[in-house]
Amino acid sequence: MKKLIKNTMAGVMAAAMLTSLAACGSSGSGSGSASTTSTGTAETSESAPITGGTLKVTLSEEPGEGDALGNALDTWAAETGNTVEKIIISHDDMRTKFPSMAKNKDLPDLCATTFLHQLYPDEFVDMSTVLDLSMFNENALKLVGKSYTSDTITGVPEQYTTTCIFYNKDAFEAAGIEAPTIEDPWTWDELYENAAILQEKAGVKYGFAADVSRARYDILMYANGGSIVEADGDTFKVTLNSPQNVSTLERFVQANNEVMPKAIWAGGTTDNPVEYFKNGDAAILLSGSWNYNTFSSEITSFDFGVIPSPMGSTCQSAIIGGSALAIPKDAENVELAEQFIQWLYGDDHSNYQDYLQLHKGLSVMNDVSYQPETDKAKEDFAIMQNETNYVTDSFMTDEASSWRTYKDAEYRDALERAVAGEVTAQEALDTFAAELAEASGWEMAY
Repeated sequence: MKKLIKNTMAGVMAAAMLTSLAACGSSGSGSGSASTTSTGTAETSESAPITGGTLKVTLSEEPGEGDALGNALDTWAAETGNTVEKIIISHDDMRTKFPSMAKNKDLPDLCATTFLHQLYPDEFVDMSTVLDLSMFNENALKLVGKSYTSDTITGVPEQYTTTCIFYNKDAFEAAGIEAPTIEDPWTWDELYENAAILQEKAGVKYGFAADVSRARYDILMYANGGSIVEADGDTFKVTLNSPQNVSTLERFVQANNEVMPKAIWAGGTTDNPVEYFKNGDAAILLSGSWNYNTFSSEITSFDFGVIPSPMGSTCQSAIIGGSALAIPKDAENVELAEQFIQWLYGDDHSNYQDYLQLHKGLSVMNDVSYQPETDKAKEDFAIMQNETNYVTDSFMTDEASSWRTYKDAEYRDALERAVAGEVTAQEALDTFAAELAEASGWEMAY
C-alpha cells in the first residue's frame, strides 16, 4: 500500500496546532525504557519492573463488566502490584480537554483514543521505541496508529473494525441464491440484481439496506475507482464529481428506488437499517463488523452470515477504523505506561489473546486471532478479517487530506438530495465539490 501523502494543507493546520500545544506543555523527559535497533525494532530496557505505581488512563466511556481493555488493565495491575486510575472523557470532549491537560501539566499516562495521537503526534511517544511493530497488521498500523503528518506510529492499535456485508441465509435459500465467497465474489451489479430476486422470491420487503453513513456509500465509490480528492504535489485536488463518482451515485439512486428502503437514505425517516436486517425486512445489509456479536445474540428468527465485499469496476473495497493506545511524552509515568503496553502485546501474546477473546473482535496482530466457539462464527470472522485487505490507496489519500476538517455533513446532505430526487447525481456532487474546494483552497479536477 502506498505511503500516505505528506506535507498536506491539513498537515500544515495540524502542525500549527502542535506548535501551540507544545508551547504550553513541559519539555518532555521521554521514557528511556526502550531503544531502537538498527533494523527499526524496539529493544526493551533492562530496568526493573515498576511496582506500587498508579497508571492514569483516559477512556471514552465507563468500562463495563465485559470490557476487554478495562479487564486487561485490572489484570495487569493485579499481576504487577500497580493500580489503575480510569479517567472517563467522552470522545467529543477529548479534542478540547487534551490541550488543556497538556497546558496544566496534568496529562494521563495512557490514552485510549481514535485521533489524539494522530492530531498531536509530537506530544506522543514513538511506539517503535516501545514494541516491535512488525507484529501488527500493516493496515491497522497505518490507519489506526500512524500520525496524520508523518510516518511515525504514535499509537498501537487496540480495537479494529471493518465494513462488511451481512446476509439472511434463510432468504437466500428461499430465493435459490448461492452466497458469494472470497474466491468468487459478486460484483455490485450482481448484488443489486440478487437483491431484486430476494424481494420477488424470498418474501423480504427490501433486498438490500445500507447504514445511513456516507462512509458506507464511499465503499461503492472506491470500488469503482473514485475518490474525494487526489494528490497534487504538496496539496490536493477535489475529484468528488468525477465521471466514475457520478456514475456510482446514479446507480445507488437507482438501487434506492428499486431494492432499498429509500426513505432512509432520502432523509424521510430516522429508522435504522440494522433493525430492518434484524427483523427480517432486509435480506442484505452493508454495515460493519461491530454488529456481529449483537446479531449473534439477538437474531433468532433466521440464520445469518457474512459475505465478501463485491467487486466494483476497479476493485473490492472496505473501510477500516478503530482505536489506539498512545502514551503522552510528558506524562508523569511514561515508563509505567510502556510496561503495560509491553505486557499486553509482548512475549507470547497470551495477554492480547485473552483481551481478544473477551472483546470478540478483529485482531490487530498478525499471529493472533479471535477464536469463536462455533465453526459458523469462525468462517464469518475469517471473511471479516479478510475485508481489511481491501483498503484502497484512494481511501488512504482521502484520509491523509483530512478533508472533513473543511466540510463533512454537507457531503451526506448532497447524497440525500440525490436519492430524494431533488437534484441529479451530477448536480449533487458538483455542488459539494465546489463547496469543498472553496473551503479548503484546493483546485477542482473536474
